[in-house]
Amino acid sequence: MKRRLQHLFLTLVLLLCDTAAFAQGKVYTRKARLEDFPTRTTKVVLAGNSFMELALREEVAVHWRISPYEFCSPEEYAALRSSNNYYFLNLAQQEGIAYLILTKGGREDETESLRKPFEVVRIPIASVDDPSGRELLFMGAFLDILQAFVEEAIVSDKTAYAGLAAVNNGKLTGKRVYLDPDAADEAFARQERNALVGITIAPVQITFRSVCYKMLVSADTHELFYFDKGRYKGPNDARFTDAEAKRFDRRGAILVEAGAI
Repeated sequence: MKRRLQHLFLTLVLLLCDTAAFAQGKVYTRKARLEDFPTRTTKVVLAGNSFMELALREEVAVHWRISPYEFCSPEEYAALRSSNNYYFLNLAQQEGIAYLILTKGGREDETESLRKPFEVVRIPIASVDDPSGRELLFMGAFLDILQAFVEEAIVSDKTAYAGLAAVNNGKLTGKRVYLDPDAADEAFARQERNALVGITIAPVQITFRSVCYKMLVSADTHELFYFDKGRYKGPNDARFTDAEAKRFDRRGAILVEAGAI
């Protein structure tokens, strides 16, 4: 029922967007606003020499493939962020979570939505106050997930509006799922074929706005197969539940117990 309501809501949003575009001529869907992405330069904003930024710089050079890119300083970003000619990839923090955030530049006071700034997607990558080091191991995968989302959002308004959770209805048939962090890291490091590794990210400090994230990521292709954002009230919320494990099983996954080879 929840999934059906989400689908109906998304359909309504798309219909309203299309109606507005027809009536005003200056309102565009997210897909339309992203169509210029492959031809625009993505500015990768780096402020210093933290381990996370060094990893981002290194992995962008290896993994970035869907648009021209350049590294830039926060000062250059401040000068260019109002330009609709650029996209920006930032490391940012919110409520104890570190994110990779892709945005399109523009001015808020533009009357035409095609020229307004907007957030394309954000990928949670680490706890700010208790980073595990896994964010360095998975940085290349996070970049590949972000790029795969953009490629799909450019051609699909459904994906553009649904966000990363659009992957949650796919099949997991024959995929070996590692939910234990140590086993998951080992499978990822050896790029195990047909293996999905569990990633959980949660803040240290808990507020009424705190959220946590859970993901399943392919060890060899870096595809995202599961994405969940939920309220965070304590450590139990940042663990994969028995209900989630059962859903993975129903989707055809093979759950690998901790300590199993």
